[in-house]
Amino acid sequence: MQNIKPLLIKIAGHFIFLYLVLGFIYGMSFFGVLFTALLLSVISYFLADLGLLPRTADWFVLILDFGLAFSVIWGMTRFFSHNHLPGLQVSIGTAVVISVFEHFYHQYLTDYVLQKGVPRRSKAQTLRYGTETAEEIRPETGKKQQ
Repeated sequence: MQNIKPLLIKIAGHFIFLYLVLGFIYGMSFFGVLFTALLLSVISYFLADLGLLPRTADWFVLILDFGLAFSVIWGMTRFFSHNHLPGLQVSIGTAVVISVFEHFYHQYLTDYVLQKGVPRRSKAQTLRYGTETAEEIRPETGKKQQ
């Protein structure tokens, strides 16, 4: 039950950004954009967000999300577009837009959804160094001071 809200947020975000780029700019059908958003969101959520994000660094998951978004969008534009879109340029541009959304989505996940007991490797551990102080101004060196 705790996965439903983040998954719906991810599906809605992917659909909005995919429809802005693929639907409005390149004229892809509503059904094609919806299916692409559902497929990309479900695969990305369970593979990257729940599988890798708690255990690895955020930049690694962003690179994985970019590659996954590129491959899914490229495949779906080949499948759903009948007007022969320039697939490589469209896929790279849309994957960049999705990766920017994913960056902010990962911040939301780490702050509100992921378990607090799971250690994250990307967070630097705070080191606490203590300093030793004394009331002496001059140390005793064995010589008598005048």
